[in-house]
Amino acid sequence: MKTINYLLLLGIGIIWGSQFFFVDLVIGSITPITLAAYKAILGTITLAVLHLFNGKKERLPAGQKVWSLFIWIAILEAVVPFILIGWGQQYINSNTASILLGTVPIFTKIAAPQEKLPFRKWVSIFIGFGGLCLLFGPTLSSLSFSGNVMGYLALVGASMSFALSLILIKRLPPISSILAMRNVLFVASVLLLPLAILFEEPFHIRLGWQQVIDVIILGVVQGGIVYMLYNTLIRRTNAAFASLTNYLVPLFGILLGTLILGDQVAWNSIAALVVIFISLAIGEKS
Repeated sequence: MKTINYLLLLGIGIIWGSQFFFVDLVIGSITPITLAAYKAILGTITLAVLHLFNGKKERLPAGQKVWSLFIWIAILEAVVPFILIGWGQQYINSNTASILLGTVPIFTKIAAPQEKLPFRKWVSIFIGFGGLCLLFGPTLSSLSFSGNVMGYLALVGASMSFALSLILIKRLPPISSILAMRNVLFVASVLLLPLAILFEEPFHIRLGWQQVIDVIILGVVQGGIVYMLYNTLIRRTNAAFASLTNYLVPLFGILLGTLILGDQVAWNSIAALVVIFISLAIGEKS
């Protein structure tokens, strides 16, 4: 069973890591909030279709509490982090942002004291964070740590928001991951589309056919399917383990970009990969 958990963790890391490549292909032609809204909408449609054909007749538990959970998860997982990350990266660079977002596993443990972790899992979390820092080690000298403190606070806030969303996802009722994340992405769509209309012009973008395909991939795979896998991983393990994807996402983003673009693999990327995998092995050792 642990093998499946690791495969889910790696799969999620690869899928979310690859989104950097696709975002780079379209971000010059589509504004950020609009892209997030389209991803949420396409993800909702994808999971709605999967739910329609999965052969299970499933209904949501009645009551306001479950929809309150969906709303809060959508806000904490999609809306708040997106705004804080987008705003914060005006003042700090993406490498710094990736390191700060690597604190999600730490905040997840702090926010979920009921998930009692043995000492080795704490060691795993901090070794993994060390691997993330190693990934960006050669560029640390260029990081503007003297920059606007509000930028750092925004990224830390985004990290805390992600951590809280993980805790709430664990509390969802015993329904399929497809149905649960379909509803979360639906709520996110309802929240993000008005924001896109208010601050941007989502209905006046001009995309080429290849960019349309890229946006569809972002919505279907990096939006719908990966959130279904993410929810499955949280239910099979715990929020702390699932949060370790935040170490793998930037790592695989760099490695996949290297493979696709043909750049030379840096020594620190390989070293970070080894360190992060060691941290995972320590955390899951019987």
